[in-house]
Amino acid sequence: MPKTQVQSTGITDDAITTAKIADCAVAEAKLAGNAVTSAKITDGQVTADDLASTLNLTGKTVTLPQSAFTTVDQNISLLGFKMAVNDGLTVFNLVDGVVDEFHDESGTDEGEGSNDLYNSSDDYYINNTQPDGSASVFTAGFGLTSVTEPDTSTAPANPAQGTITAGAYTVPTGITSVEIFQVGGGGGGSATPGGNGGYTKGSLAVTAGQTLHVHIAEEGQGPSEASEAYIGGGGGRGAHPGYGAPGGGATVLASAGGQSQGGYGLSAPQLYFVAGGGGGGADGSSQSHGGGDIGGVTGGSGGPNESPNGQTSANGQQGGGGDQEQGGQGAPSPDYPGAGNGGFLVGGNAVSGGGSGGGGGYYGGGAGARIGTGYGKGGGGSSYIGHPQITGGDTISATAPDGVSNFWETENTAQPAGAQDQLAPLTTPTPHGGYSGNGGVGSPSGPPQAGGEGYTFAFADLPATTTSTTVVSNAFTASSEPSSSRIVVFQENVDTPTLNTDVIASISRDGGTTFTNATLTDSGYVTGSSGQRILTGTATISGQPSGTSMRWKLALANNTVKIHGVSLQWK
Repeated sequence: MPKTQVQSTGITDDAITTAKIADCAVAEAKLAGNAVTSAKITDGQVTADDLASTLNLTGKTVTLPQSAFTTVDQNISLLGFKMAVNDGLTVFNLVDGVVDEFHDESGTDEGEGSNDLYNSSDDYYINNTQPDGSASVFTAGFGLTSVTEPDTSTAPANPAQGTITAGAYTVPTGITSVEIFQVGGGGGGSATPGGNGGYTKGSLAVTAGQTLHVHIAEEGQGPSEASEAYIGGGGGRGAHPGYGAPGGGATVLASAGGQSQGGYGLSAPQLYFVAGGGGGGADGSSQSHGGGDIGGVTGGSGGPNESPNGQTSANGQQGGGGDQEQGGQGAPSPDYPGAGNGGFLVGGNAVSGGGSGGGGGYYGGGAGARIGTGYGKGGGGSSYIGHPQITGGDTISATAPDGVSNFWETENTAQPAGAQDQLAPLTTPTPHGGYSGNGGVGSPSGPPQAGGEGYTFAFADLPATTTSTTVVSNAFTASSEPSSSRIVVFQENVDTPTLNTDVIASISRDGGTTFTNATLTDSGYVTGSSGQRILTGTATISGQPSGTSMRWKLALANNTVKIHGVSLQWK
């Protein structure tokens, strides 16, 4: 019978599956030397269970992260410390002594020491302003009635619609510059959405203990018949539901604060940052942005033909935007005259009959007006970053998708780990509706909706610095008057210290009145790249005044080090 051959072209993809191959059917001898390569094995396909319990890794290089050796290095160094202590008893014939591995501070004299910062979680002294040698990060977020960090911050209050009490930020010790990020209030939504608030940021020069007053923008609410000045945002009025909403307020950081209405009761020299508010929505096809939301310091005029760079004059029945010198013009109307112009820190109010309020700002936007059956939107308020103590001041363009959420997400991830996730309120809907700073959603047939409240975020980074530190032991009584002494120091490098310059050890037998330096040397117990090592030194103390009250002293300077333990022995 002739043999039937199966050509490779007769085998379709996936024709041979794992279920069709019996166990051990494909032996190793049937595989070419290069049949299975690393490129054919996907990540995670070979797991620990697939490996033999014993592997011969001869000739292979196994790389482990430094973190895998931290505990091992510490234990090896500790063993070296104890061996060096034993050397004092056997090699140097020292008859008595003390050993302190710094499990607490009971062996040191806090009154005699200076700048001797103790890290209780890892049992060491460090000559640095921070217990772990890393920078301190101070972050504080301010909402309309809340703060994220109560140690440095006092929360604002919103006791009644249209009235706030400013919050306060106290500059921490050592801080000379604070990064500020702000968003203004979103305009209320009507038949169309309200405008987004503006965004400002910059670095403000400060002094420790200084108080910065934080005025958070109230959002533009959504009632169709309202005339309150919503903390800087102009009130809106609509003859029919859905055709007029208030503008959003301005968020302000200033050198003064307190309870206030409308323009906060502030003067221009007191202002550091202003994030303009968005204009209220009405019945057009566009929205009126705050100053930062269009990338500049002039608020956007009301739509539908909104100027991309903003304009202070009214745009038909739409209010004009505020700029750095004047408020936006209220829209003129032959039928319902009197739409309010924007002013310093306040948006213009709409008049009875319809139209939306302007957004608050350094100078607020003008109100929209009703002409015939049309209802105009309010102009956006301007932002301000012109204070002389600000560097790197900037406003944010409206081209960022979704405005506020994208901007703040980018800023948040750019911060150090200690500051991240502090901006969650900016990507979480506020209790009154919308994300912080976003304009209220509009609906031609539904009720008006509130915009998002304003927000302020303060960030300060205090780098750790080396300090001149003295660590002094308590007095230990020797059984007889010693003539020589040996010190063993379990030390770890953070920077690159010079022995006997940056780390100086000295010994006293008269209770600390007289000290004699011991020349330190590296005894060789070094654990890889951990920086941990054992230092030893001896001193002749027979020339000191008579005494049996033994003390050791370490003077640390110039470069940061950690001291994990000290032993003092004598004879």
